[in-house]
Amino acid sequence: MSKKTIIGIGELLWDEFEHYRRPGGAPANVAYHANRLGSKGCVVTKIGNDDDGKELYSFLQRRKVPVNHIQKTDEYATGTVSVKMEDNEASYTIHENVAWDYIEFSKDLKELAKSADAICFGSLAQRSAETRNTIYKVLETAPENSLRVFDINLRPPHYNAEIISKSLEFANVVKLNEDEFEQLPTLLESSLETKALLLNQFSIQAICKTKGAKGCEIITKNSHFIEGPVAIDTSKGDSVGVGDSFTAALIHNKLNDRGWDESLALANYYAANMAALKGAMAEVPSSVLEKVS
Repeated sequence: MSKKTIIGIGELLWDEFEHYRRPGGAPANVAYHANRLGSKGCVVTKIGNDDDGKELYSFLQRRKVPVNHIQKTDEYATGTVSVKMEDNEASYTIHENVAWDYIEFSKDLKELAKSADAICFGSLAQRSAETRNTIYKVLETAPENSLRVFDINLRPPHYNAEIISKSLEFANVVKLNEDEFEQLPTLLESSLETKALLLNQFSIQAICKTKGAKGCEIITKNSHFIEGPVAIDTSKGDSVGVGDSFTAALIHNKLNDRGWDESLALANYYAANMAALKGAMAEVPSSVLEKVS
């Protein structure tokens, strides 16, 4: 069976904790985990020609993640995020005017988009016009039957109603957490509840709602699947990137002919195991990979 091509387009950066740092960036995390699971996960981003960028590039190469769509620049620095952990929950300071704010739409990227089985994109990378326009061109170029997964990531001040609405027009799958699920109608000034808003007004096929340690849900027009907590000790891990590992596992399994219900269960299990590890691109135990992929 040929590997499915899953594109993660947007930010690649360093998550900088108080005493250590780890590679991160939501769409890059999705591509990384898609590779771990056996798909072809492609990171589409831009990094600086600096030590931070070289180290990220080398890290992904060592983990056998395709790097041929990572653009490089001398003009801007590689992205960084300051992460503060409190009660195992992360808060972020996302530094601006960095390399991934300037991703270009190239001939090579156009050809990659034509081959996409799935594209994962978020709202954060759309804070800059150049990267936002590149994301839209990739989505416009992708096959009509591809999964276009919009990860609504409401990190103030890096989003607005126009960006969220335009992204929903491109998407056919939406992933969001409980807070974002509740905030969406107000943000878009809609009188509809979130389910009706997404499934009817925007023709979304599946709504994926994550609930942290409480599990997750998938809502479609004709079904509603719920997965509860997974009994795993997460005291030595952190929550950074766990939602992205969930997204990768969900997409990977759906593309490999599993239903939404089975894909949800496997993604829930995978994400719970990632929460027991530190960093968004942690080394996944082979026992977990075997069960999920």
